[in-house]
Amino acid sequence: MKKFILSTIFTTVAFFGMNAQTYKWWAGGHTTLWAGNPKSAIIIAPEVGYHLSPKFTVAASVGIHTEWYSTPSKSVTGLVLNPYMRYTAFKQGILLGFIDGGVDFGLGDFEGFQIGFKPGVAILLTDRFTVATQFGFIGYSDGKGIGYREQGFGLDLSGYCSTIAFFYSF
Repeated sequence: MKKFILSTIFTTVAFFGMNAQTYKWWAGGHTTLWAGNPKSAIIIAPEVGYHLSPKFTVAASVGIHTEWYSTPSKSVTGLVLNPYMRYTAFKQGILLGFIDGGVDFGLGDFEGFQIGFKPGVAILLTDRFTVATQFGFIGYSDGKGIGYREQGFGLDLSGYCSTIAFFYSF
């Protein structure tokens, strides 16, 4: 019985040790800062993801979105939920190119949705730490809340769509 229990413990420890070295899970977050006239904005969005394979990842973020307007003087705040799937298009050394495809759901002052793709580049600083940036959006917006785009399909390459993110793999 002792041998069975010990072998079960060693097998479990070996399995979890082996699983930990593949770093399937990651956590981090992204932020967007935009200073302009008449609108300034900040988005802070923690996120978590899971690597399904070397090419595909599923993830989700929950962000607090606040904007300030100088004319007329007001501020609006809301929550943005973003489940997405990431496709890693290429990996060259420590550089990764990816495309996120997902849906943004706005709540509060940003009630609405958009669905589309966001390209990005990531740099693997270490085997556990990654810094990434995204730029642009291509897809559909319902014309409400998020990004204040007109309703319809389009491409948005403004700085308002740019983010910087940091991730820790475990």
